[in-house]
Amino acid sequence: MVAFQKKSQHVQLSTSPQSVPLFDSHAHLDMLIQRGLNLDDIMNSALEIGLKGIIAVACADKEGEYADGLAAAAEYPNIWRIAGVHPHSASIVSDGAVEQLRVALLQSKAIGLGEIGLDYHYNYSSPQAQRSAFIAQLKLARELRLPVVVHTRNADDDTFAILDGEGVSEYGGVIHCFSSGEKFASQALEMGLYLSFSGIVTFPKSTEIQEVAKWIPEERILNETDSPFLSPAPKRGGINTPEKVRFVTQKIAELRNVPLTEMAAAIYKNTQRCFNLSLENMSNEKE
Repeated sequence: MVAFQKKSQHVQLSTSPQSVPLFDSHAHLDMLIQRGLNLDDIMNSALEIGLKGIIAVACADKEGEYADGLAAAAEYPNIWRIAGVHPHSASIVSDGAVEQLRVALLQSKAIGLGEIGLDYHYNYSSPQAQRSAFIAQLKLARELRLPVVVHTRNADDDTFAILDGEGVSEYGGVIHCFSSGEKFASQALEMGLYLSFSGIVTFPKSTEIQEVAKWIPEERILNETDSPFLSPAPKRGGINTPEKVRFVTQKIAELRNVPLTEMAAAIYKNTQRCFNLSLENMSNEKE
């Protein structure tokens, strides 16, 4: 087996025309490591199923603390980075924290800002603090011209109002782990955003989400694992890892009644377009 090796070893990923071009647009690799998994093993498993790329998420739990999330992606080709303050940690956001995020984004050559947004289900930070942090980070994304990765739970109306008010259509982004209904899907699409489906779309009771996956334009679909969370059927109950994105892609293809290869190719192109990735960006050369 050819290993998914680090940048210094200049190993090209599989480009066989028979391989399905899968892409995981949202994975918390640092959390997988914290749970005792080996990153080399994770990457080798990803290569075996034809994974072409992963977007690794760095979320600060303390002011300016992005190191673990960014370091998890630093040594490997075809892994890109985003960073932001999750709504659970919104209370840490200050002018200084926003400046530290700016530095982290620029120094890591991040391709997006996130995940950011609103979570009124848990309210680990107050709704007011969440809204303030969300707006501050959207302003930074607008300044840096970076697409945003948006988390929203039980907060669709406020999420839409803030995104619209901050002109998200100018810099774009994606609703990560889409778990809303037709109304919010339509609003997001009108703002030019993508919708990213996670393992939730494979769950039998997720009929509303599945209906959205059936009708939205093909060119607006992304998929993700949100590793280590939300392991998809038929692998529910364990730690989720990037190679399981194939079950998400397969479910979306089934819902839309298209071949897996066609759906995977579309999602692959959509991910490149959403995050302004080019074929040149996708080389395995050491930075």
